[in-house]
Amino acid sequence: MTHRAPDSHTGEHDALAVGWALHTLDSDEAAAFEPHLETCPTCRRTVDDTAAILGDIGGAVVPVDPPPHLRQRLLDAVDAESGPGVDTPDVTGTATPAATDGEPAEPAAERDATVVPLAPRRRATRWIAAAAVVLVVAAIGGLTAANQSLRAERDSAQAAAAAQAEREAAVADVLHDAGTPGVPHAVLAGAQGGIVGLVVDDGTGQRVLTTGLGPNDTADETYVLWGLAGGTPQPLGTFDVGGPGPDVRSVPSSPEAAPFAGFAVSLEPGRTAPASPTRVVASGQVGR
Repeated sequence: MTHRAPDSHTGEHDALAVGWALHTLDSDEAAAFEPHLETCPTCRRTVDDTAAILGDIGGAVVPVDPPPHLRQRLLDAVDAESGPGVDTPDVTGTATPAATDGEPAEPAAERDATVVPLAPRRRATRWIAAAAVVLVVAAIGGLTAANQSLRAERDSAQAAAAAQAEREAAVADVLHDAGTPGVPHAVLAGAQGGIVGLVVDDGTGQRVLTTGLGPNDTADETYVLWGLAGGTPQPLGTFDVGGPGPDVRSVPSSPEAAPFAGFAVSLEPGRTAPASPTRVVASGQVGR
């Protein structure tokens, strides 16, 4: 089977590819361009991109002005096509040039044979229009990208707002349970005084509300919650603090854990709880 070598790609092929996607080529142009399109990945990509971008126009919801240089580029393209010193041909066939310097007038038959046909000019104008479409499509592509960026920012802001609402709800739940009679809880005071957190034990595990503990390096250290019973601290679990604002961390405990008389928090090197606390940073007695 003989494979035809791809045609060389030119700037005119870009305009033809856009015209093909918009179904604006006449039958002769389409027939001449189709063999090139079959072997040219650049034109194939232009056709696909043009169709996709035009399909996305309806989804563009944020008006954005086209680039300010777009109009000048179109005008430059028209000037380049017209070129200096191009005379408009006499298409009426009725005017007879006057003889100059004693020379006889050009015979009508010879004059008619030199009339420039209009078809190439119309075709060149069509290429200018198609090139303008290429520029507009590129501008629309920029608007689509801008809209996608705006949508991504909106989605990110909505996700951040949802996360903040979830944190606030968790804080409200801890405060509500701490104020419920019969629910064990302990107010945590820092080593230098001042309240830095709250622990609530509802029977399914401890929840730690942090309000004054500093952020820990999550690569090299961790906070550990300890239950105090019979004078011996028992490690219950680890948690991280990401910032100074109020946040809630769940620290599940085993169902058979004995009631604790108090809780403590230590900051430990590494990412696991040691057998005993290294540096206690907060503690408090259980109230009910």
